[in-house]
Order: sequence, then structure tokens, then C-alpha cells
Amino acid sequence: MASQKDTQEGDSKTKLLAEELEKEGLDTGYWLPKVMQILGIKCREALQHVEHKDYLKLKCEVRHPWEEKALQKFLKIPDEKTTAKGVQKEHLEKTKQRQEVAKRALNDLTEMLNSSNQSQDAVREKAETLWKAMEIPKEFWPPPKKPLADMLQSMQKQLEQQDLSAVRMENIPDTEVLRRASGGLALQGIYRTSRPEDVLATREQLLRVPEEFQLTGPEQGSLLERKEFSSAAAESTFTKAMEQLGSSMSVSGKADFWRVILRGGRDKISSSQPQDTHQSHSEQSYFCSTVYQYIPLASCYFQRYQLRLSDAALQELQDMEQLLCFTQEDEDALLERCERFFSRFGSHVNQGRLHFGGIFWWKASTEGFQAEKREEMKRQTSEALNSFVRASLGGFRASAAGAPDVFKSSLKASVLGKAGDSSQTAIHLYVVNTGGPPDTSSLPQWKMGLMSDNTTWCVIDRGSELVPVWDVILYNHSRDFKSVGQMSRALMDAYKELTKESIGTTFGKEREIAMQEARDFMGTVKTWEVTVDEGKLRKMMKLKDDLNARTRNPSVWINVCLSDKALQDFLVNTVRSCQESPPENTSSIKVMLRSLLDPHIYSVKDFPEASYIMEWIRQTKHPLPRSPKVSELGDLIKTLQQMKEHIHTVTDTPASSASAIHEAKKKATRTSSLAIYSLLQSLQERAQKDMELLVLLIASSTGYQVENSTFQHLLGHPEIQYMAKEMEAAHEEYVNLKEQDADRAEASLLLLGLTVTPESQELSPEQKRERLVFMEDHMKGLWSPRIKNLLQKHSGGTDWERLERDLRSLISGCLDEKLDEQRMQNILRDLEDTFPRPEPWNQSKSKSDSRESKSDEAIANQEFLQLLKRLGLESHYPRKMGMGNFHTICKISLQDSQPSKDTELPCYFLQKLLTVDYQVRYLTCWDESNPRLAPVPETTEQEDESSESFENFLEDLKEAAPEGAVRDGHVHPMDLQMAIFHCADDFLRQTLATKLAFCQLALPLLVPNPCTSRIEFPLYALSQIQRSWQEAEKSGKEAGTKSYNNKLIFQAQTPIVSFIRIGRSASSSKSQLLNALLSKRKHDTFFHRNCRGSTRERLLMEGVVEIAWYCPRGSPDDTFECCVAFCNLHGDARDHGAQLQFLQEISAVNVALVSDSEHMEKRGEKLLQDLWQSQKPLICLLAEKGNVAAGRLSKNIKIGIKNRNEAELMDQLTKAIGNLLEVSNPCFSLDACVDKARQHGFIVDAHQPACVTAKAKAKELVDLLKKEKLSEIKSQLLPLQGKLWDQWCKKDKELTRLQEKGNTSIEQHRSQIENEKAELRRKQLEQAFPLNPLMKSFLGFLQAQPADTKKYFLQWMKVFMDELSCGRLEELRRDYHELWSEIRTGKKNQEKNNGEC
Repeated sequence: MASQKDTQEGDSKTKLLAEELEKEGLDTGYWLPKVMQILGIKCREALQHVEHKDYLKLKCEVRHPWEEKALQKFLKIPDEKTTAKGVQKEHLEKTKQRQEVAKRALNDLTEMLNSSNQSQDAVREKAETLWKAMEIPKEFWPPPKKPLADMLQSMQKQLEQQDLSAVRMENIPDTEVLRRASGGLALQGIYRTSRPEDVLATREQLLRVPEEFQLTGPEQGSLLERKEFSSAAAESTFTKAMEQLGSSMSVSGKADFWRVILRGGRDKISSSQPQDTHQSHSEQSYFCSTVYQYIPLASCYFQRYQLRLSDAALQELQDMEQLLCFTQEDEDALLERCERFFSRFGSHVNQGRLHFGGIFWWKASTEGFQAEKREEMKRQTSEALNSFVRASLGGFRASAAGAPDVFKSSLKASVLGKAGDSSQTAIHLYVVNTGGPPDTSSLPQWKMGLMSDNTTWCVIDRGSELVPVWDVILYNHSRDFKSVGQMSRALMDAYKELTKESIGTTFGKEREIAMQEARDFMGTVKTWEVTVDEGKLRKMMKLKDDLNARTRNPSVWINVCLSDKALQDFLVNTVRSCQESPPENTSSIKVMLRSLLDPHIYSVKDFPEASYIMEWIRQTKHPLPRSPKVSELGDLIKTLQQMKEHIHTVTDTPASSASAIHEAKKKATRTSSLAIYSLLQSLQERAQKDMELLVLLIASSTGYQVENSTFQHLLGHPEIQYMAKEMEAAHEEYVNLKEQDADRAEASLLLLGLTVTPESQELSPEQKRERLVFMEDHMKGLWSPRIKNLLQKHSGGTDWERLERDLRSLISGCLDEKLDEQRMQNILRDLEDTFPRPEPWNQSKSKSDSRESKSDEAIANQEFLQLLKRLGLESHYPRKMGMGNFHTICKISLQDSQPSKDTELPCYFLQKLLTVDYQVRYLTCWDESNPRLAPVPETTEQEDESSESFENFLEDLKEAAPEGAVRDGHVHPMDLQMAIFHCADDFLRQTLATKLAFCQLALPLLVPNPCTSRIEFPLYALSQIQRSWQEAEKSGKEAGTKSYNNKLIFQAQTPIVSFIRIGRSASSSKSQLLNALLSKRKHDTFFHRNCRGSTRERLLMEGVVEIAWYCPRGSPDDTFECCVAFCNLHGDARDHGAQLQFLQEISAVNVALVSDSEHMEKRGEKLLQDLWQSQKPLICLLAEKGNVAAGRLSKNIKIGIKNRNEAELMDQLTKAIGNLLEVSNPCFSLDACVDKARQHGFIVDAHQPACVTAKAKAKELVDLLKKEKLSEIKSQLLPLQGKLWDQWCKKDKELTRLQEKGNTSIEQHRSQIENEKAELRRKQLEQAFPLNPLMKSFLGFLQAQPADTKKYFLQWMKVFMDELSCGRLEELRRDYHELWSEIRTGKKNQEKNNGEC
């Protein structure tokens, strides 16, 4: 009875499962057995547990394309093309639903616990409902004996935190997700070598964001994994691999290549065991256990045509191509450039499938235990981690039995585990988030934040399909290189040379996958029954196409499939079965077998029945069924429309089965094939080659095979509709054009062949080449002379866009073929005259310069060289650090941290300066050995009592340390700045000065060379600094302001006030006085002794003169009424005579800080006397004097500063300087100071030969510009930037916003716009050539000069052109402001009037 009851129950479940299949239109007789056998599903309820991988197992059994969609609905699998936003929304909705269920369950559970009449089983059941709703894995549920009342409050808090996370919702477009996730990791390349550090390193962006990019739903599901490591290196390698490669490769390591990369990360317990047992007590060990939740939320896969290189990578390869053209024999130079490219960008791109989302990590680690306690510590660590995970998931704070006690639970926690009788070992617990909201230890809260905010997503899996760079440029960048094949081969050869691996070995992944797919399919063939089944042949045809597409050759199909004995037997039995069937029923079988076997069957070594099969296929004694008589294209279109309606009728009939629809498609395909065959025969008889070609082009684009007179696949409604529509439109256009001009009609035929394709497909360059060859062979010299010339012009080329553009121009009647060779020759001759061959490099001159440079620096300052070595800058001195070092992105750029060693200081300095962080000048790296910064030692209570006595305390006070005994252990911040300045070239110096000025910091004006006695005057470094200020203007009774906007400060005529120090003042700081004067101590423009990081020992600032400018705002509270430059000589002025003499000559006022006159030697008195007797006013600040009696008014003023109120002192000093500037107001610009600097023997960077040459050339070209009116410069001298450029931009913009105009279709509108753009380009070319004198001189200079001279030239051009337009630009800004004010006033008045009405 029980057996009978079970049977009845099983039948009812099978019936319900069959009903689900029928509901989606699936054939139960076919699909029910497969669902039960392949997936093991016996009832309808099991469908809710099916995953995407189960769907893939059934997908290979699909007979018709529509069944894939039906299967997805049956198995409730989301469509893989579902957008990421849709999946994100669905996840959020489901999560909110689970939250509501959890809240209700929590309330019910609270009531049940408060009630005394509830059974324990009912309470436990309700608690399990709550845990399921909160998605807590069963292994982390608390034990039954654990009181539930203690958990309710924490679980309530978890749910509230989820609500708060859901509120903070922010989403960005998919393209931004691709750019931002993991720092743009999806767009970075991989340098694929056998070295792990190459593969796991971070690269620059290699790919650009694909057009029309859109994320889709994930193909992977959420995953909870546990990993264990017995070394910190293994854990670090695994984490790095997860960050750079993703989960699929890091976890599985399926391919041999990836096993090599991850070898260091594989955790082998045996390797960590001691070999000698007697050493076990002294050896220390490490163990880490981690549990992570892997949550994918979106995915993407880059199609081959979407793989396009970034601008930087493409530019680098184009530069390499230039090198390849000029240095074909110098293989080392090219190899070095290729290695730099691979190191910078990578050798391969990730095609995917990439997944985005987040990973939540719980980690527990311990170290320092003895080796024999390993198993015990592993157990304790795992139990501690389990307790920590429970706390994070649902607030279950209790540990498992025997686990160590958790005394702190947050983002980081520690546990004390007993590893021995007398020692305790700490177990460290912490949470790490990859993506999602930071700083949360709660998985539900983190998960909700991750799902609601896609700005927090990371790349968590990069897939395994890699495409080499040389393939990318070969397929998608053919127009960007002169010889893309040569460039591709060069990269491939360089890669083979650098990695010492053959391309076949390196890129065997796709072939390996293809071979595995073929073997799996052959295993399926062994189970096939011997029946004539077209569906099985179609599967084989699809397999063949996939294999050929993956490997780009038929070797796998021949060597794996056709050589398989099971497949050979199936083919032979199929032929034998067909011989027993009526001939009219086997025609389609022959076509399919011919497509599968011919000609590859002849390459199979062991296939005895091959000739038997091919002989049957070629038999023609049974003719094809009589075809419908079709002699005109209109009849063919009518037949196609009838077949389309036939399929439509059968498909829409409610009672139609899958087999009925299949038969309708077979009939439609057969009838369409025969109709096309009949029309082609008729056209051949009438010798209408052009119309025959038109029909063949459209039919073959849908899969029609001319040699077989049939289609490769069954036709559906979309394919037939596409053929009918395209044939009708193409025929109408061709006939209309032929009545007007035969050339234009033939051009339309050619264009049709190169472009016609279904919407879902895209023609590759190879396919276009094949079609063009087919069209030329079909017409066989019937083209008109004009078309022949056009084809001859483009013969052998790969610029298909240009050919199509010329064809469209010819069709529209605007192809100007009279832009003849003579004009092109003139243009080429003009370019050759403009770009002469560069002169050979003068080696003798270079060597002499090098000898002179070395002789200048023969005397080395050993302390300076030691400082450079300490900072890691010895390889950059002198002047070897360029802009590349400044813009380098390293790990410091991506994290906010402090330097831990001196060699990191320069990189931190440059990165902070790059982000215009004014605190860059306080950057230090403290030495741990510095006694003043050493940590407070831990002492016992007894030690503390013995050492802390008043006698010891007093003794320490009495024992004075000798002067200079304690040296600061870190590099002085200004020594760091000046060391980088000495190592920088002129262009980096200019950037450093500009950034420092932007931070409102003082700049070096005179810089002594630490290795020579020469002093540098870095005028070029200061030439890009701009300042804006307003000065009060008094003319009669009226007062106004004069504005200076973005004026180059090195050209500004300003009075200069110089501050110097005579003697050594321990109480007053000259730089502090200057800061109080300039900004009232709100900002430290000059670095002084009390700044953070300052030390008494400084090496490179002695004798340096710094400069800063006070820029007034034109307001009454300005300190000074005009712009004033303040110079600050560092060090004792008695030791720096050359700098002091230069400052005396250029200064309007001298300010001297003088120490006690009793200790001043004769040299100091003589210096002070010279200043007093000078014609320039002098302000003497007495450091050791208080108020000084005011004498009679003169140009020399004494001010006592000791114990003075700072505000009063600054008022007195400001007033004194202001009064003296009114009396003595000589103004100098830095540019005007150059002659005085050269008289003193200073080195002026702007007077280098390359800089002088570049500046003179830039001045010459700008003088040419000045001869024209400012408004006419573009039209007269820069023709490519005139009205034609404006019109071209408008047309290009219109091309992205196409609309139908009247009877003109969008495609016709597009064609018209592209023709107009081409015409505008042609007019631009005519205007640009011959080149005018300005452009000839500009381009010729760039071509002939070395790299440094070019950089100087472009910088000076910018300076002079800004100077040329700054006045007019200010007028335009003023007019714009006035007009905008009028508009706003008018709007306010209008709104006011409307409100009153």
C-alpha cells in the first residue's frame, strides 16, 4: 500500500512539473525526461533552487532559439541581458521584502518570549524563520541551548542599520562604474608573463570605455567561502590576486598559467613544518583563517569590436611606429620601447566576463606560537572566527564551547588563546571590505549599502579571456597606423623575446577551451540514436562555426571531431538511413552534410567511409522539387511576403506546437531558396549581371549559399522580412539612379555590398574584402571607367571608411575627382619644404658640454651628496628629474598616509604638491632612534617607584646636555624642497615654482649650488606664475582702482623690500616677522624656526634668497596700496656678500635684523655702515633693544623689537615701510633684474642656448600675429580654426542627433551630413595649403629642433600669446558681466510685474 501511495504521489508531482513546462510552451515529451535526468528534478518545488549553471546544462539541448527564453522562464533564471540597474532594483526589492519578514518574525519572537505558554519548539521555529529572512547561513545559527532573549536587541539594531543604509542611495551611469570601480581596474591591461609580480602589478588604463556600454546582470551567484593560510606571504598573495584577477582565477587557478602565478599563494601546511624536531620549541609559526561573502551585482563582457585602446596607449604605439620606421636595424631600441609599453600598459586586455560588486571578509590570525601547538591554535582560531562571524551576521555574541573569549568586537578585535602553560597568544579578529560602505562590521548593513549605491562597487572578477594588444590593433585600429601588420608583428616578436615564450604556448587558452568543448560534444554524440535528425546536424554546424570562430582555423574540427570514431559512425548511419528515404526528403540533409564535411573531410587521416559519404552527397539523379517560376524581382518579394505571413500565421495560432512551427520554417526556407534560384536563373539568361548581383548580395547576407542554392539555417520571420525590405529599397534606389547616371547606380551597388547586413551583425574588414572580391569577380570588367578608377585608387588599401565615403559622394553627385594628383603633389612638396631633414647630432659639441658640466661639479659637497643618498635622489642629480617623475602615479597617490622612511619623502612631496597641499612644506619622516620621540617605556610598578624619586628628578635637571649633543633625526623640510629643486630640470622647476606659488609659499630667487660656488637665478622657473591685484588710484578728488588680472609676475614692475639678518638672533625670527607683515600670521609664507618639522641643522638654505609678493585687493584695509615684492636672505648676511650686493642694487627698502651690537664683529659693523650710507632707505630692527627713541625723520629708521607687542610692532613697521616706499620707489621686474644678475656672475636658466633660441623664435612668430587684427588672426593665419571649422562641428553635432526630414530616412540624412562634412574638410584643405609663413615657420621649427628646445618654444609661445590676448580678454569679460547683470535685472523686474498682476 505504501509503495502504491508513493507511486501516486510521484505521478502527481511529475504532472505538476509537466504543467509548468506546458505553461511556457515547451514540449513535455522532449523536455520532461531531460529535466529529470540532467538536473535530477522530480517536483515543481525544486525549481526555486536552480542556479544559472544548471540552466547552462539544459541550454545545449535546445532545438530552437525561442526555447532558450522559455527555459529561462521555466527555471526562473534572469535574462543575462538584464541591465545592472534592473538587477540592482530587484535585489533591493527582495531585500526589503526579507526585511519586512524579519521585522514581523522579530516582533512575533519577542511576544513569544514574553509569553510563558509557548513551547521551545515553536520559539525555535520562529527564530529560524527570522534567521532565514536575515540570510544567516545555517552553520552560523546559535546552538539550541543559547538563550534567544540576549540576541533580540542586537538583531533589532541590525535591521535598523539596514534601513539607514538603504536611505543613503546614490547611483552613477554604467560608464562611470566602469571608470571608477577598483580605480578603473576593468580598463587596465595585464602584463602576462611567468612572473607573479608582472601579472599582479597595477597598470595604466589600456582600454577606452566602449561606446554604448551597458552593464548586465551577474552570471555568478553569491558565495560564502572559507580559506586557511599558514604564512603571511600566502595570505598576502591570495589577497593581491583577488584584488587584481578576481575570484575565478584566485580561487580555482584552473589554467596552468594561473597556477604558476598563484603558486606562491597556495597554502601548504607541510612546508611550514620544522624538519628538525629538536628545534620545534624555538620555532615561531603563523596561521590565518578567513571567511568571505562574495556578492556579484553586475557584469559585462567586451565584444571584440569594443576593444579599443586608450588615447595614451594608442599615442605610445604610434610613437613606437615612428621609431620603427626610422630605426629598423636598431632592434634593441625598439625592444626597450616595447618593454616600457608592456610595463606601463600591459600586454593583454581582459575581455571578461567581468563582475562588479563587493566582498566582505572576516579574518582571524595568530602568530608567535610554538609549532607543536599548531593544531590547537588552528582550532581556537577557527572557533574565534566563527563567533566573530555570528556577531557580525546577527549579533550572536557568544562563543562556541571551548573557544577563547572575545573581549572586543568591532572592526578589529583580539582574542587571547592559550598556546602553552605559561604563555598566551593573541588571536586578532578584523573585518575587511572590498567595495561597499567602509567602516562597518555588520554584513547586513554593508550588503544593503552595497546594493543601494553603485559608487561603492569594485571589480571582483575579471574572467579569464585575454586578448593580446597586437590583435586589438590589428582588428580595431587598422586606420591608426601606417602599417598595422608591421606594428602588430613587432609587438608580437618583442613579447616573445621578452617573455621567452612562444605565442602558441602563451595563447593556447582559446584552443584548449575549443578542444575541450569538442571532446565534450563528442561524448554526447556517443549517446545519439541512429535516426535522421536535422536538429543534431544543426547542432554540429553550430559547433563547427563556434570552433572556427574561436581558433580561426579548422584544425580542431578536423583533428578532434571528424577524426572521432563515434561521429564517423553517426555520419555513415545517417547516410544509410537517408538512402532508404524518398529523395525529396533528403535534399536538406545533403546540404547540411556538405557544409559540415566539404572540404575538411579530405584532411582526416583515418576515415575509411569518407568517399562513400561524399559520393552520396554529390548524387544528382534525384532533382530538386520544381521551383516556383520567378522571373522578376517583384515576384520574389511577393513570394517572400507570403512566406513571412505563413510563419506568422502558424506561430500566432494558439494550438500550434513547436514541431508545427519548425515545419513552417522549413517550408518557408525551401520555397524562398527555390524562388531565389529561379530568379537568378532568369537574370542570367537575360544577362542582367547588375540585378543578379543585387539579389545575391542581400540573400547571401542572410546566409544564402550560391554553390548549394540554399540557406545555411532555417529562415524565420525577421530574416525573410529583412530580405524583402532590403531588396525592395535597394532595387528602387538602383533603378532611379540608373535613369540619371549609370556610374552613380554602380556606386550604389558597390556600397550595398560593403554595408548590407542584418541589424544584429557587423561586417569585419575581412568580410568586406571578401565581398569586394566577389563583386569584382561577378562583374568581370563590366564596371564603368569611373568606377574602375575609383576601385584602382583604393586597391590594396584597408581604409574602408574612405572607400565608402567616396562611394556616397559619387552617389550624391559631389565627388570632386578634379582634386587631382597635381594638387596632392603640391601639398606634399609644401610639407617636404616645411619639414627638412633634421641635422645630425653634434657629438663633439655634446661631449664638450658634458666635460664642462663635469668640471663645474668636480668639487662635490659630501654632506649634500649624503643627503641625496639618504633621500634616494642620487641618480637624479644633477637636473635629471623631469615631469615624468612629477606625474608618476604610485601607491602613495591612492592612499592618505605618511612617509615611513627617508627615501619615500621625495615621492610624498611631489604627490602633495601635485594636489596643491600647502602643508607639503611640513613633511617629515621622524627617525625611531630619535630619543625625543621614542615611545614611553613600559615599566613595572616596582621599577616606577624606584626610579621616580625627587633626587633622580633633580639630578637630571642639573646634568645639562652639551650643546649640539642631541641632533634631530629627520631631514629638514626645506632641505627636502631644495634637494628636489637641485635635481629637477628646468621644466620640472617651473612646475614646482608654479605649484608652490599657488599654495601661497615663498619661491627661491637666488640659489647657491651646493657642489660649486656658483649662484643660480631661476628666471625661467618663475616665468609661468600669475598674480591678480587691485591698486588704489588717486587722480584729483576722485579715487578709483586699477586692476591687474592674471599678470605674469616676472614681468610686473614692483618695488622690492629686502630682509636680511646681521649676526645670530636667538630671540627673533626674521621669517616670522615677514609672515606677520604679509598675512598677520594667518599663513606662513616663509618657513621659520618655529614651523612644524624645523631643526637647528639645515644644509641647503644658507644663502638662499626667497621671494614672495603682497597683492592688495583695492580695499581700505590693505597693508600696502601697491603690489610689493619681499625678498628674504636666509643665513647671516656677513657670509653671503654676492647675494647681499645684488639685493642692495634692486631693493627700494632694506630691512636689517641686527643682534646685540656688543657681540658684533668689525665685519658686521662695516656691512651695517655700508647700508646706512647707501642711497636706499634702511630700517634697522634691533633684536636686543626695546622701544628706541624716535629720531628726526630720515631715510634710516631704528626700531626696537625686544619684548614688543606684536600688533604695535607690525603697525610701526608697516607704516615705516609704506612711508619709505613713497619717498624711494624704484620698481624692478624680475625680467629686468637679469642683467644685474649676470654682472654678478649668476647663472640664469633663461639664458641657456636652447631657451634663448626658443624664445627668439616664439617672439618672431608672435610678431607675425601682431601684424593682424586680433579678431582676424584665425581667419588669416590659422585657417583651420575659422568658419569652416565651426560649420564642420555643427554638422558633426547634427550627426549625433539625427531626425527624419520629410520623406528622407535617417540613413539618407546621415549620408547627406557625412557628404557635407567631407566637402567642408576638402575646403579646409584648400584653404590650409599652401602653408602661410607663420605655419611654415612654426612646423619647421618643431621638426628641426631637439626635444628640450621644442618644450622651451611651446612654453614661450604660451607666454607671449597670453600677453597678446589678455587685454582684449579682460574687456570681453567685463562686457559679459555687464550684459549678464542686465539680463538678471530684466528677469527680476519681469517676475515682479507678473507677481503684481
